[in-house]
Amino acid sequence: MRSEVLGIPVDILNRKETIAIIDGWLKRPGKKARQVVTAYSEFFVTAQSDIVFRDVMRKADLVTPDGVSVLAAVEYLKRTQTKGGFFILKCFAEGLNVGRKILSSRIGETVTGVRLFEELNALAERRGWKVFLLGGWGDVGSRTATMLLERFPRLRVMFDAGENRVGTDRAADDRVTKKINAWKPDILFVQYNPVKQEKWIASHLSRLKVGMAMGVGGTFNEFLGEFKKAPVWMEKSGLKWLWRVIVEPQRFGRIFRGVIVFPWMVFQESLKRKN
Repeated sequence: MRSEVLGIPVDILNRKETIAIIDGWLKRPGKKARQVVTAYSEFFVTAQSDIVFRDVMRKADLVTPDGVSVLAAVEYLKRTQTKGGFFILKCFAEGLNVGRKILSSRIGETVTGVRLFEELNALAERRGWKVFLLGGWGDVGSRTATMLLERFPRLRVMFDAGENRVGTDRAADDRVTKKINAWKPDILFVQYNPVKQEKWIASHLSRLKVGMAMGVGGTFNEFLGEFKKAPVWMEKSGLKWLWRVIVEPQRFGRIFRGVIVFPWMVFQESLKRKN
């Protein structure tokens, strides 16, 4: 089911449903290349001021909710559009209701980049698909490929570290594009910086011989165990942001946009929709 938050689409599907859709795409050879965006709350905030990124998200074939806050926003906007009562009181009451659903882990299932990455690689091994890992810088891509082969021995995987100039330098772009197209992967995972990676995919998709492409942020590093994962209970109860503040305080600015700015924008959106 496709919903909308701050003018940006988001597909409310669980991981099993998401995998099934991608599986269906890749089973049909010769179809157009697809883009998947795993969108967390910061993406929706950034899209309000970045016109190019907003267009990328709107045109993506699939936008998954990478975070409890995105699911909460969809639920809150749906609840506040019902008729009756004083609207501000309704907003407050529904906010509490949504908060209770989050804390009790009843808000729905997130489709995060790292879990989707793991499950898609497992599926690729079963189907005999090719996978390409782009980015990560240094030897992250090669180490990720090595670990993938340890877990999925029959997986066909290629990698390229990318360069800082990718996206801004034509020669670097051409080199990477040629290498990807020579491999003709069914799945392309791109780990540049968030937003940059989604823009790069969107601007190159028509030239890439791939089945689908997805930006994965810090997924390679997380898969390698270099990032401490939040406890499952914190992730399910919407407290992953608090874990991030504790283990990566340098990310406070980004977390602030996702935890404070995003909910405020969603509240403003509910007022606009009501009017």
